[in-house]
Order: sequence, then C-alpha cells, then structure tokens
Amino acid sequence: MDQWLTALSKDTSNDKAIAKIRRAKPADLVDACWTKDATPQKVVEKQQFMAGRCNDIYPSHSFPRGVAGAPITNDIIKCQLKSISASDYKVTMSVDDMARLKKIFPAGVCDWSKPGVDQQPLAGTWQTFNTDRGTN
Repeated sequence: MDQWLTALSKDTSNDKAIAKIRRAKPADLVDACWTKDATPQKVVEKQQFMAGRCNDIYPSHSFPRGVAGAPITNDIIKCQLKSISASDYKVTMSVDDMARLKKIFPAGVCDWSKPGVDQQPLAGTWQTFNTDRGTN
C-alpha cells in the first residue's frame, strides 16, 4: 500500500485521478494469503466471505448480525425495523413460535434492505489526490 500511495503522490500529470490510481498500483498487489506449510505458498485469489481456498486455511466466522441477515459491510449502527413475518424465515414457524418471536421483538426485527436510522453517506477518505487540479 505504501508503494502504491508513494507512486501516486509523485504523479504530477494532469490525468484523471482514476487513471493515476490504476497506473500507480503495484502489479504484485493482489488479494492473497499464505499457506501454513513448512514452506508457505502464496495463494492468489479474490477475497471472499466464507468461500475459497484462503477461507479453508483461515476460516471466516459469522457474527450475530450476520446470522440475522445483516450485510457483510457491517456499516449500520441502528437498523430500521419491520414487522415480523413468517415468510422471512427458512423454517416453518408454528403459531407458538411466531407468538414467542413477536413477544421477544415487539417493535419488529431489523430490515437489512434499508439504510440504518440516520445513516449518512461517507464523507470521503483521509487522503485525496485531486487537490488544486479540479475534480479529476
């Protein structure tokens, strides 16, 4: 990452930022992991949640919100709620099960298809490369 940002900061061309970013990226900067063998081997593969050879070596684990259906981005602090519906579950719920669920969550459950309560878009990153050259 340091090599990438250093090369990017030295690019004084008037090219668009995206062109500079792509040009500065080191060729060997790829998603990868290393095996745990006596002589570790590099496994180059796109990082995937709970899939792939790297996940076999270094397993991903879920988290409570993930089990409840939250996206992997985990960027919602407080979710919007929706009414409990039996059709949202992969198992058939008995009448008693549904009543218990509604008693436990009287206001409803998270609706992960919607943005969080008062969620704002990102304001940007800590570093930019478009300083005084406009918005390229």
